[in-house]
Formats: sequence, structure tokens, C-alpha cells
Amino acid sequence: MDQLLRPAGVRALAVELPNQVRTITLPTGQSALRHTLPEGVTGLDLDQAVAAEVMRAAKLEPQDIDLVLSASFPALPEPCIGNSTPMAWNMGMESAAAWNIESACAGGLVALRSACHEVMLGEYDTVLLVVGCPYSHTIEAGHPASDVIGDAAFAMIIGPTAPGRGLVSSVIRNSGPTCPLVSWSVDLAVPSGIRLAVSGKTAGQLENWALKQLPELSQTLFERAGLTAGDVDHWVCNAPTPRFVDRALETMGADARDGVNTNRLVGNIGPALIGVSLFYNAILRDFQPGDLVLCCSVGSEASLALSLMRWPDDVALGTVPEAGTVDQMKAFENERFLVEAV
Repeated sequence: MDQLLRPAGVRALAVELPNQVRTITLPTGQSALRHTLPEGVTGLDLDQAVAAEVMRAAKLEPQDIDLVLSASFPALPEPCIGNSTPMAWNMGMESAAAWNIESACAGGLVALRSACHEVMLGEYDTVLLVVGCPYSHTIEAGHPASDVIGDAAFAMIIGPTAPGRGLVSSVIRNSGPTCPLVSWSVDLAVPSGIRLAVSGKTAGQLENWALKQLPELSQTLFERAGLTAGDVDHWVCNAPTPRFVDRALETMGADARDGVNTNRLVGNIGPALIGVSLFYNAILRDFQPGDLVLCCSVGSEASLALSLMRWPDDVALGTVPEAGTVDQMKAFENERFLVEAV
């Protein structure tokens, strides 16, 4: 059966950060950035902007896209539907297939796995994957959570790759014990009419649960691939809290310096975290073709997902957002390790 599968992976990657930015101070005393959508701009607008950017980077036209996948969470402005079909239609992809994937904050990595499998099976040749997070529309202005969350999106083109490149293996576990930590309710006081509610202890409880799972899950991942932690060149982890990346890498047998921590740049941006992290890791750590990349993404009331991929040849990266420059990310990383050294 394996001989029938063709290799598949990321062919292009782009991110979008709103230019409406404010600087906050973390409990550690460090500064951090939070990006939010301007008034009148929806989550679908954000998704379509990053989709246009990744297609520009990949030099593709709407008619080149066979399948549109969306894992935006929450999928706004229509929270009960999802953005894949309106996005495909609005952008001139009338003949493309389109559907939505939902796995909360792990949705980006779950959707990447699904997109690769569609290409591996030969069902589709060119998949547009878009993952956005308009968290700011789920709380009112001035809410304490506004220092924690932000808005962002990423998009990928998934397609066939050279032999020995692309997705290698993946493993996913449900995060059922975290379901009571997050709730949603109808509330017209917030922009979307749908309120996200979390307790002050939610982040710590989710983090601690995930850290207990990672040693076993990462070992399962390596066994499936016939590899070890020592084979990994780059560790890409979502960063819902300031310390999660460092703790997660240590738990899986890596060093904090083996991966970039984007929390100070963007905060908790839900399912967009893994794509934004992959984008800045690829730039700052200078990914090379064939490098082994481990991706880790945890989502409350959804999934904990891990994957291994061999970085493909000639991956096209979109333009670095003006609101999140490489120099800013480098500065945050330098301070991160300076603090640890002290």
C-alpha cells in the first residue's frame, strides 16, 4: 500500500498579522506585542488576505487550486459554518472542492496532516490550507484576556514533493480532560456575538496536561517513523503561553534553543500558532531541504497533535508582515536566552 502513496508536503507558507498592534507588559516584566483586527475587518477578510499572499508566493492562480481547506477557529463571521466555501467562491475558485476541519487550537496541524494525506492518495494535486484566528472578536475591548490573545492567520500550499521530502509521520490524541476549561456563549456585547470564556487557571491546567502526554506521544511518533529525538533538526511548537515552548521541548528531549518561541510576538492566536511558529522558525533557523522538522500543537477541548516532516525543496515563503519583523523576533529570542543565562 505504501508504494501507492506519493510524497506530499508544504510547497508554500505565508502568515498575516494585523497592523493594529499594541505593546503589553508580561508578568515577567518583558514587553510583548498583540495584534488585533481593525473595526470592520472580519476573520474571513483575514483568511482571504493570507490566502492571496501564499498564492502570490507560490505563483498560483485561482484555477490552479483543487481543494480549499479551512481550520479557522473561531470561524467568523459565521461561527456555525466555517470559511472554506465562502473563501473559495469569493476568490474565484468555483470549481475547487472545499470543506472545513475543526480541532480548536490544534486545528492547524490536524488540517496540515489531512491536506498531505489528500495529496498522498492522489485525490488532489494542489491544496490551499488557510487557518485564521480572530480571537479579539470574542471579547470586549479592555477585557483582561486581551493581553493574552491576538489575531493572526497562516496559509499553506500543499502538494506533491520530491521523494524523501514532506510528511513523514503523525500522531494525535484527544484532549478530553481539558473540555471543562473553556466555554462559549451567545453574548451581543462582544463583536462576534459569541463569547469565549476561560478561567485564570485554564492555561496552566491545559499546559500541565499536555506536558504529561508529550513524552509518550513523541516516543510513539519516533517509533512510527523509525527515528529518534536526536534526528530532529528543528522543533516547532505552538506558544499559547510564554513558557510552553521551552517546557514542551524539554519534555520531548530537546533543548529550548532548538525552537523559536513566538509568544511575545503574537500571544495566543489559537490554531494559527503552529503556522506562524513554522514561518518564523523556518526563517530564523534557516531550514534546509531534507531537514527533519517536528511540529507540536496542543488545543483545549480538541486535540494534541505531533508530526514529523522532511522540509521540501524550494518552499516559497510569503513576505514577512510589517507588524512582526524578523528583527523584532530576533530581539525577543535574544532576550529569551539572555534571561535564561542570568
